[in-house]
Amino acid sequence: MTISEKIYQCRKTSGCSQAELAALLGVSRQSVSKWETGDALPEISKLLPMARSFGVTTDWLLDEEAEYPYQPPAPPVSAGNGDAAVKKTGMLYRKYGWIIGAAMLVYGVLLSVGIFPFFYGIRQTVKDAPEDAAGMFRVLTLIPGIAWAIAAALIVGGAVFLIRFRKKNRDAKKSRPER
Repeated sequence: MTISEKIYQCRKTSGCSQAELAALLGVSRQSVSKWETGDALPEISKLLPMARSFGVTTDWLLDEEAEYPYQPPAPPVSAGNGDAAVKKTGMLYRKYGWIIGAAMLVYGVLLSVGIFPFFYGIRQTVKDAPEDAAGMFRVLTLIPGIAWAIAAALIVGGAVFLIRFRKKNRDAKKSRPER
């Protein structure tokens, strides 16, 4: 099997077009067509990225007597396979990302407010407990402290997230060209 046949087989099996493979390797669609018809050979600098994108070795691509079969890669090769999803996610983050910081902040405040009565109740229980049971109740006094630490981390993290988010959006608006 020649290199041109292998390139064609790998491309077809992975489900990508000549244009997608060309974009992935930074060449023209016509170059890929010439490689597949045997009119030209790919440059050496294109062999490694091509082999990696197909999930094969360069040895297999170059060796016409190689006996091991082609193993298709798990994801299909595509130049812009996830670009739309990444752009949409980034757009949603820029538009609604502040909600994450606000939720952290609100949850931290609610958690800290909800812990206070619980902590006060445990302190009273420990004071009123008999001497032999007081040790067990002292362990319980650690729980509100840990919860307060989590609440404080949420409050600080939420505030930092909101401040950074606001600053990023303000900087992004400044860098946009005016219409």
